[in-house]
Amino acid sequence: MNSQQQSGFTLIEILLGMSIMSVMMVLLFGSMRVCIQNWDAGEDKFAKVSQAAIIQNFFSNHLENLIPLFDDFSETRVFSFQGDEASLQFVSSMPASAGRLGLQLFTVVLNGAKRGDGQIMVSMRPFFPVSEGTEWNIEDVTILKNVKSLNFAYFGVDAEKPNEEPVWQATWLEKTQAPLLVRIAIELSNGEVWPEQIVPLKVDSSAVSTNPFGIVNGRFTR
Repeated sequence: MNSQQQSGFTLIEILLGMSIMSVMMVLLFGSMRVCIQNWDAGEDKFAKVSQAAIIQNFFSNHLENLIPLFDDFSETRVFSFQGDEASLQFVSSMPASAGRLGLQLFTVVLNGAKRGDGQIMVSMRPFFPVSEGTEWNIEDVTILKNVKSLNFAYFGVDAEKPNEEPVWQATWLEKTQAPLLVRIAIELSNGEVWPEQIVPLKVDSSAVSTNPFGIVNGRFTR
């Protein structure tokens, strides 16, 4: 009687195959973990860049289009643009899609900075008084969280030295015209420092007439 040979894998071959498969699975999951980490890092970086772009666009769009007006509706007539190192006030308009028609008085401040998790708040209210019996449409919006510091600086001619060149100043209060440039510096709570943003402003006729250096909208014209 002829004996039939049985085909199959030996125990050694099975163990060797399982070992190779285990190594491949380890490499596969390791590669997947690296891919996921890179993906998460990329999303975080994209989110940070997007966040910075949103804030920079806010300041650029509204400051570049500010309207240099006097507040004639208060007891004391003051220029609408006022600013110090930590706050800023100006008049500008909102896009039609925002649903807020007319000129708006913007106030930008940093709240809660001493706790290390400050928030940049923007308050918007109509610049012109509303009709009697109508409530002010005031809106407060948080545009950035986890902020350690917010610093403004203003480039313009010193009122006490009108014939000298414009300089950077820490405050712009009780002036009769807007500065030529506004510088915004932001540091986050995690220690990240954003690049400084410098925004050229519109200059009214009174500012140009007292400006002997030919600077219009933040640019030298001579």
